[in-house]
Amino acid sequence: MKKRNSLMIFVGIGVIIALIWWAGVEETLKLVMEAKLEYFLLALLMQILATLAWAFRWRIFLKRAEVRVRVRDIIIATMVGIFANNLTPGARAGGEPARMYVITKKSNSGYGQVFATIMADRILDVIPVLIFTLLAFKYALSLKVKLLLSVLSISTVVLLLIVVVSLLISLNESLAFKVLNKIAGLIKRVFPEKFAGIEETLEEKLKKSIMDFRKTFLELSKDPVVLGKTLFYSLALWVFMLLRTYFVFESIGYHLEIQKILMVQMAGIALGMISILPGGVGITEAVNSALYLSLRIDKSLAVTATVLDRFISFWLPTIIGGGLSVYLGAKLSKGRA
Repeated sequence: MKKRNSLMIFVGIGVIIALIWWAGVEETLKLVMEAKLEYFLLALLMQILATLAWAFRWRIFLKRAEVRVRVRDIIIATMVGIFANNLTPGARAGGEPARMYVITKKSNSGYGQVFATIMADRILDVIPVLIFTLLAFKYALSLKVKLLLSVLSISTVVLLLIVVVSLLISLNESLAFKVLNKIAGLIKRVFPEKFAGIEETLEEKLKKSIMDFRKTFLELSKDPVVLGKTLFYSLALWVFMLLRTYFVFESIGYHLEIQKILMVQMAGIALGMISILPGGVGITEAVNSALYLSLRIDKSLAVTATVLDRFISFWLPTIIGGGLSVYLGAKLSKGRA
């Protein structure tokens, strides 16, 4: 991890501590200690199901692209990708190279094939997000909450930009080559011994990967069965994420309507993507707490629920994904994977 990213994470943790201090340390600790375990475990289960939904959605793309890999390896690659995403500021694109590398090594498929499934997976994920964002926007209009309306507007613009950029990469050969070349450079820095002596043939392999990528991506985009199945998993993923937050609030004794959770989650997406802090650490907690406050929720409840929700959705997956990354890195560096 870069020193700058490490420093920024500590800054984010500082923001979280300040947020808890502002909400009241005693009140926050009391809510956490008195949290109902059954609801907290249900929230944890929803996060697990959301992660599995993501992995199974990607598996459909991989299977259609004839990338033969075990379900276990897809889940591991997904967790490693989450870990990399959570350490990447801004649009959190660090997980894509990590996922691509793991699956390529586990399946002996080409980078282009695997990269095409990742791009298709990323583009398709935006569809349910846009649907939910529009629903959240409609509900925010009925409540006339100006802060939520403003942030939801930013979210919509950011999501549309992501779709446009992803499509440009997918359809523009020279741009796709630049992206793959950059990814290869990142992987070379992580595993330099794997690329020793093959620098001259690397460009050739990348060009072949681009051809594989374009062919695979076009095949995936034209298959209605694949798109239907993956859309189902995408919707399921976001439903599980909404239910996770719902159960977190239930665990601390506060009933919050699912529509309000939808508004806050959709509004917080964009600010997390444009955050200069890795994984939006601190910023996401502060923004989500402010959004819950705009719905007239007590500050101690808003902050406690946000911190618990982020513990389940951010810190636990980061720790697990980090452990898997270290394990895989050790195996790959020894050439035994």
